[in-house]
Amino acid sequence: MFWRFGNYANVSTLDSILDKPDVTLEDLLDESDLIQELKQHNSKLIEYLRDEKILRRLLEYVIAPEAPKAEDAGEDDSEDEQPIKEKSLSPFRRSKENRGKTRRQEQREEWDKADKARQKNAFIASEILSSETWSIIESLMEHQHHLRTFWDFLNREPPLEATVAGYFTKVNETLLDKKTEETLQFVKTQPNVVPAILKHVDCPMIMDLLLKIISMEKSEGGMGIVDV
Repeated sequence: MFWRFGNYANVSTLDSILDKPDVTLEDLLDESDLIQELKQHNSKLIEYLRDEKILRRLLEYVIAPEAPKAEDAGEDDSEDEQPIKEKSLSPFRRSKENRGKTRRQEQREEWDKADKARQKNAFIASEILSSETWSIIESLMEHQHHLRTFWDFLNREPPLEATVAGYFTKVNETLLDKKTEETLQFVKTQPNVVPAILKHVDCPMIMDLLLKIISMEKSEGGMGIVDV
């Protein structure tokens, strides 16, 4: 009996979040049982996730680029590499130097925190979009303009971030498996799709996607995909 009550409590927690008028996607992405509830076909959750605006944001999360670090943005970080000669500096000068160094450390910590959140959200978003939930897949194919933006990922300069490329491929492989004809037709209409893929031929995950597409040649609706 107790396990039933425990399971009910978990479901109620997620459903109670969805019942909030100001619920956000980020609220759900922070829930540890989100993917499990999705696999158990929580209808309220699926209805929320299949919304066009939510799907667009999930696609954006999957391929969100790494934010530039402060030093990458042109900040002079040389002082961090030089030891401060405490005895040769006035108290005011020492205080100023230490404050500057602390700010840079805080910026690095903030960047690390933001990037961990980016990686977590990318993983969860890719799990949602590749969960083979039919309603979500249907909605994705209904809004192919968002998929076109998603595929702009291939227009980035190499090398691609390997983990992100893996998520990108995982989502597209699910679409190829579940909506083969529609997805292949979509790929055929992508401008410069072959040069875009070949630009990243050294990325194993993108190579996997290319091989997956080629393997669809003999499937229904796949004829001619090799000639794209």
